[in-house]
Parts: sequence; C-alpha cells; structure tokens
Amino acid sequence: MASLPLIWLGLGIVLILLELVVPGAVLGFVGGAALLTSGLIYFGHISGPVNILLTFFIASISFVVILRTGLLRLFPSESTVQNTDELVDAIGQIVVVLDAITPHRRGRIKYSETSWSAQADVELGAGQSAVITGRDGNCFIVKPLEGH
Repeated sequence: MASLPLIWLGLGIVLILLELVVPGAVLGFVGGAALLTSGLIYFGHISGPVNILLTFFIASISFVVILRTGLLRLFPSESTVQNTDELVDAIGQIVVVLDAITPHRRGRIKYSETSWSAQADVELGAGQSAVITGRDGNCFIVKPLEGH
C-alpha cells in the first residue's frame, strides 16, 4: 500500500492548516502526529491497521499533552481574569440615600447610576451619604459615611 503514507501525510497537512483557522492549539499537534505516522509507515517501521492507529493515537496524545503544555508555558496567554463579583466592587463605595432608611424599613440608594434597595442599622435620611458594607440578596447594606 504505497498510498497509505500519502493519506497520512495529507491528513497531517490538512490538520495543520486547519489549526490556522480553528483556534485551540490542538489540531496542529494532531496533524504532527499524522505526519509522524506517515513517516513511520513510509520507512517501514510500522505496518498493519492496529499498529498504525495505535501509533497515531499515542503520538497525538503525547504531542498534545507534552508539546502543547510546554509551548503554552513558553508563550503564556495575555488574557486576564476580571473580577466578576459585583459585591467586591460595591463594598466601600459611597452612595447617596434616595429614600429614607430606618432600622425597620428599607429605603433606596443610588449606586452605579441605578436605584437599589438598601437597609441599615441606623436611620439615614434622603440626600445623606452612606457607604456600602455588604449585601443581603438584592438589597445593599449601608452605614452612614463617617464625618457627614
């Protein structure tokens, strides 16, 4: 089967070219495994469908695990993970009380250009400044701003 190495060679080239279109840094390494398989078949080191497929699968897994991991360490991603916890961003923010807040009745505050439900342990009048200290569900917990 003189065409078998050419089939594996073609598969390898197609997979490597697909790596340019499909991101993920995997298809190129699988394509490299197909090229290795093609070379081993051509030089007579492996024969038979079981040995060929086994060589391809082992080479693919090895290339992806070893080479891809090493390459990603050598060229790290420039992505950053942003904070997705809104509460962390809100705590410590100074807000204005829109509707009076008492220890037994929730009021409203203006935070992030929106009106939010808020509660406090002390009475806060409308127009007074407060600071966010926490959240209970969708209700912010506030306290009076020191010095005001």
